[in-house]
Amino acid sequence: MNRSITTTVFNILKDYPVLIGLAIRLILTFALPILLDDGLVLRGVRYTDIDYDVFTNAAEHVANGRSPYDRHTYRYTPFLARLLTLPYQYNGSNGILGVILSVRYFGKILFCVADVICGYIIVLLRRRRRISNSTDDTNKQCANKEDKQNGWKQYIINILSPELKDALWWLYNPLPINICTRGSAESLVVLLPVLATVAIADIYNNNQKQQVCKAASLKEHMLMRDRIKRKGKLSIMIRACFAGIVHGIGIHAKLYPVIYTISFMANFSRQQQQSEVLQTEKEETEKQEYIGWKYLLSEQNMQFSDTCVCCIPSTIGRGANSTFPWRHPKQILVLAVFWIQRLFFTMSSM
Repeated sequence: MNRSITTTVFNILKDYPVLIGLAIRLILTFALPILLDDGLVLRGVRYTDIDYDVFTNAAEHVANGRSPYDRHTYRYTPFLARLLTLPYQYNGSNGILGVILSVRYFGKILFCVADVICGYIIVLLRRRRRISNSTDDTNKQCANKEDKQNGWKQYIINILSPELKDALWWLYNPLPINICTRGSAESLVVLLPVLATVAIADIYNNNQKQQVCKAASLKEHMLMRDRIKRKGKLSIMIRACFAGIVHGIGIHAKLYPVIYTISFMANFSRQQQQSEVLQTEKEETEKQEYIGWKYLLSEQNMQFSDTCVCCIPSTIGRGANSTFPWRHPKQILVLAVFWIQRLFFTMSSM
């Protein structure tokens, strides 16, 4: 019975990481300030970060038409103060909306949502990467099954699925939960480099390349490579622009993301080189196919027998040595049907 309950709990945590992660953050956001800030438990111990008071005071300055830097010790981006002015514009709301738009909770809720989005992106990236390395994971699972043991320890290891481990990296991590629920704006700062990483990760093209490797036929393989070649260069340009904008905003919000600049540039350079190599390979393939078919259809290579209905030597127009039936439409039609069957209805490679 206990194992059944444990399995159910772990499955819920695995299947709904975003909703549960957001629920945990919101519960702590509302409960802990009431218990600690209001002095119901541990008087004198404050849960809300002192920087949150700085943020809200600067937002009040902006709402009143003044500079956020009139508030001493405010050393953050002015966009943050502007973002937190909403409670001062709608301070007359009642009910749940009034609680959400209150100065005490609005910024914390915003930071919690940003933190959950960041965690969801991390989960998504990890799952996409694990799918691309599914062969290695299968081998590891087979190896783990061979070392299977009894007891609660092995049982917990078995129910800790890769999907749950992905969520444990951020969504269920106590450290980011504590930081965002206390009113720290670090979740917004972290979200910007993570969004830039999404632009760099090239998820779409990676999935397309995996499909190319799994293509069932040569024709399907070439069609997928053509699709990647057409979209690859434009995709790199669009993602580079998006990553540059987000990365610039991240550096404006806080200076430390500047250390990622060289890595981002090197990654895009590598993707551009891979795209050019792919295009060169396609051009070489088309060139070889063109030369091959030109040679096969040349008159010098067409050594037909006298019994072939489409290869009777012609003495009209091109001389007695001409063996290709240029002046005989019916014979050309038979030859065209032969090549169509060879191209589209023959399973062997050319």
